[in-house]
Amino acid sequence: MTKKIKIAIATSHRFKPMGTFSKNYEELLPFEKITLFGGFLPYFYKGTSKFHQKIIRYFFTLISFKNQKKIDKLIKNRFKKILKKENIDCVLAEFFYTGSSIKKACEELNIPIVCNVLGHDINNTKEYNQYSESYAKLANYNSIVVPVAKNMIPKLKKLGYKDEQIVYSPLGARDEFFEIMPNYSSKVFVAVGRFVKMKSPLSTIKAFNVVLQKHPDAKLFFAGDGVLYNEMVNLIEILNIKNSVEFLGWISQTQQTDLFARSTIFVQHSITTEEGDAEGTPVAIIEASASGLPIVSTKHGGIIDTVINEKTGFLVEENDWESMAEKMIYLLDNPEKIKEMGKEGRKFISENFSMRKHVETVRKCIEKLT
Repeated sequence: MTKKIKIAIATSHRFKPMGTFSKNYEELLPFEKITLFGGFLPYFYKGTSKFHQKIIRYFFTLISFKNQKKIDKLIKNRFKKILKKENIDCVLAEFFYTGSSIKKACEELNIPIVCNVLGHDINNTKEYNQYSESYAKLANYNSIVVPVAKNMIPKLKKLGYKDEQIVYSPLGARDEFFEIMPNYSSKVFVAVGRFVKMKSPLSTIKAFNVVLQKHPDAKLFFAGDGVLYNEMVNLIEILNIKNSVEFLGWISQTQQTDLFARSTIFVQHSITTEEGDAEGTPVAIIEASASGLPIVSTKHGGIIDTVINEKTGFLVEENDWESMAEKMIYLLDNPEKIKEMGKEGRKFISENFSMRKHVETVRKCIEKLT
């Protein structure tokens, strides 16, 4: 019988809760729950209007005489007041820096913390250096951290986390992705995610350009947006392939499932940037594999945990877009291999990386601390 527990889901987004996990936690965790947002130390209930947010922020700025330390104290006290009012038993932090930011307030109320650890908050050198001290302090509290990739575990141990405080649990695919039937004959390559250096979309375009030399009827769909968008547009114009590449912008989950149903192969060329920024476990790859799409990606971060090389897809070395092109061409030349890898990928993700399995792991962490 599940304990009667009430949790607060803490998201760091400034204007509304919009993280990878929060919606799934709201829907699937069997606890009474509230969701908070507003910054690293969240202090607005989900549903708070922008006007109300603006009034509160203006009021805090006014009564603190724009002193940041006083503003931080006011936010902390408001956060604590919410936790006390709601009789919260545990806080579930969506990001590592959120968990470390709320530690002091939770400690004063003796409320434990379960905290996700994603790629950016522990792999980005600048961000890690900025928050590593507070990350380490969280290790000395009643907390559990949930890294989404196995390669994060040594870093967490170096910060002082004990084995019993570390629970590996990658992201998972929602049920609807397992019901998708891809169009294996469409010759559509699909990529979903931010257009940033870490995902190296320019490498994907270069690889696809090689594919077009043998399969001129192939298509590449990019869903997402980001700082590299203009460079991507310029590159496809230079390569004269703009009729074969389509940018879809940000898409809804329904649009994503429709897109996967029209596609043949999922591609993503993740790399470690000069700043040390790296992936955790990309949820889009898990969702694509759950949908029956073979994956062509890189030996990077948690990708190596979610793609079985040469069985559910192909993994190449980072920055080796020529090898990526070879694998993409090989799959189009061998359509039976596309179906075989897609089938194996769906099976592997179903057994190891469903969202329900991730949420179940988080549930057990919460119950352990409460």
